[in-house]
Amino acid sequence: MIPFDLHMHSNYSADGEFTPKELIQIAKDRHLKCVALSDHNCMLGVDTMIEEGKQAGIQVIPAIEFSTLFQPDIECHLLGYHFDYHKDYFTTLHEQTQKLSDDAFLLRVKKFKETYHIDFDEEKIIKDSNGENPWFMLCDTIFNDPKNADIEDFKDYRAGGKRSNPAPVNFFWDKCQKGSPLYVHVEYPSFKDTVQLIHDAGGIAVLAHPFATFYQKEALLDLAVSYGIDGIEAYSNYHEPKHNHYYAEYAKKHNLLITCGSDFHGKHKPSIHMGDVGEEVENADEILQKFLEAIK
Repeated sequence: MIPFDLHMHSNYSADGEFTPKELIQIAKDRHLKCVALSDHNCMLGVDTMIEEGKQAGIQVIPAIEFSTLFQPDIECHLLGYHFDYHKDYFTTLHEQTQKLSDDAFLLRVKKFKETYHIDFDEEKIIKDSNGENPWFMLCDTIFNDPKNADIEDFKDYRAGGKRSNPAPVNFFWDKCQKGSPLYVHVEYPSFKDTVQLIHDAGGIAVLAHPFATFYQKEALLDLAVSYGIDGIEAYSNYHEPKHNHYYAEYAKKHNLLITCGSDFHGKHKPSIHMGDVGEEVENADEILQKFLEAIK
């Protein structure tokens, strides 16, 4: 566990469980000294989080996790830190991207039914999700339905399966990417343009949990650097140790910031804990110090 966490989500993300106030209490209980609230395309919880952090003696860095397109067929998340998040673009982004996500969900439902020849009531799933991301309830519904017991693609995602924790997240990364019959293209804002918007607002841009997308693909990483990223989230719960080390070394080689984030959500990612990035980070204090210097 590290004494800070630069990537977490509140209930202002459709897949987050806790309020900003509750997140600060968790951070306090886990003895963290610095955190960043980075909700999906949304800044609504940041002001409250900062105020709650002040009362608890915890430094809160305003942040956001942008959904972007790195290239036309590569969806990529980008973290923006310590920028003027009250600018119009950032205050309206959530509404714009939510419409894109809603449309993509309905199209993926159609592809599910066509690919696996199964039936379910997506309107009921959306209603029962009560404003949360319906993808999680959709996956729970189809994986656990006895009528789907013979579908091989679902085997590893049922309770006890090797990809069952958390099943909806793992299934999305494993089965819904480019080339899959379940893939849905979403026209998110461009990665390059979003980096520029972050810089124009006085912030820094960090490539979020690059995982397998950029692993040992230096041409893609070099392109991200040419777009102006300031750092890489090298340490993440999405990563295996080999990924952590690869991205940390690349960042050092190219004079980029190294960041660490749990991607804590709560109940939808129950095995992920605030301040835990899946591996001990020996130089954690140095990483935090360089980050804080960069955002001054």
